[in-house]
Amino acid sequence: MPRKNHKKASGTTSAKWARTAPEGRDISRILDPAPRIESDRYGDWLVQYIPAVNAQKNYICPECGRTIPPGVAHLVVWQDNHMMGRERGIEERRHWHQGCWRTRRR
Repeated sequence: MPRKNHKKASGTTSAKWARTAPEGRDISRILDPAPRIESDRYGDWLVQYIPAVNAQKNYICPECGRTIPPGVAHLVVWQDNHMMGRERGIEERRHWHQGCWRTRRR
């Protein structure tokens, strides 16, 4: 039996094709890699990449002192082996420009 080609009413979509994520929900966070560990003379650091789509607030980069505005990809860094415990390391996490973290004062 041949398929009927009816035009849909203006503004309606088929439920089959309307399976997009609800507004404000982004799966890129799920797809982001886990934090990587970087070491230097001050210890081990967990470094998490934040894609531009997930950057929602203003942050101050601790290296250059400039603002990281919403919509700019950057890094969140915290100390894995903080002397006051892991929770304290997470509380003291900082948002860095990618270039600033790469060339930070060591």
